[in-house]
Amino acid sequence: MTIGILLLTHNDIGAQLLLAAKSTYGSVPIRTEILSIDHYDQPNDLAKLANQYVKLLDDGKGVLILTDMFGSTPSNIAKDLCHLSKVNVVSGLNLSMLLHIFNYPNLSLNQLTTKAIEGGRDGVIQINYERKKN
Repeated sequence: MTIGILLLTHNDIGAQLLLAAKSTYGSVPIRTEILSIDHYDQPNDLAKLANQYVKLLDDGKGVLILTDMFGSTPSNIAKDLCHLSKVNVVSGLNLSMLLHIFNYPNLSLNQLTTKAIEGGRDGVIQINYERKKN
């Protein structure tokens, strides 16, 4: 048993990030589901669906919900699930975060949450370019 992962994102963001992770690793070591939210979806309906996904994913060790942007509909829906035991939410999903957590499939929910934050943060850097003087 491992932690379940729910990618709760706008449009196709979660699906594309998961596809990139699968192409990098060949497979995904943690059970991961995707719930995409489009502009025409009703938040109340999606909240019920997200709750069902959490129940489906939780094998007793918990669920980590990853959302793409804090303050948006996906993160607001996820925030409403934080009251459930063994559910953690991290916002700001990026590919670095997802790849990082897939390296640690046997960690506890709190440890994996920390790894998600570290992976996301460490994947954001400024790349400097030395410009040639003319």
